[in-house]
Amino acid sequence: MSQNNIASAYAEAIFELAEENDCLDDICYDLTDISNIFTANPELTQLLTIPTLSKEEKISVLEQVFVSYKGILFDFLCLLTERNRIAYICEIESVFRKLYNQKNNIEEVTVTTGVKLTDDEKCRLTVKLQNKLSKRINLIEKIDSQIIGGVRLQYGDVLIDNSIASRIENMTKELNSDE
Repeated sequence: MSQNNIASAYAEAIFELAEENDCLDDICYDLTDISNIFTANPELTQLLTIPTLSKEEKISVLEQVFVSYKGILFDFLCLLTERNRIAYICEIESVFRKLYNQKNNIEEVTVTTGVKLTDDEKCRLTVKLQNKLSKRINLIEKIDSQIIGGVRLQYGDVLIDNSIASRIENMTKELNSDE
């Protein structure tokens, strides 16, 4: 089974379980936190995948690190650890979030600018995107000084690049093609 299939299978399973138990929002929020913990601490994944560590020792590590996460999500982490799938937790969270966003009509839009947007600019951009896409918007802001100015938006398979850097690049290509 490929990595994507493994992550999808587990993400769909925990998604269905969260839906059945009416705790989808909580699981989504907590799963994101857990994914961030694993991302920030790669040694945790290494520790939980050591073959010489017993199942009980691995569960003990989970209990110590994730003391505030009990119930469905903790049981899920134990299952992933027991089946040597804990290394997929970040991919599982990503697939879960996509399922969650789809169910809740949310579009994640990454906005890249040369400088930080003001709260007013973020609000106006969010409203325009909501009207255009007919979805709730989760705006993810990135700052990249190399785009010089303007804005680059990305959502789904769509990229809208209205940055000064891309305009300069396009003009350069156009000038070079005339030669």
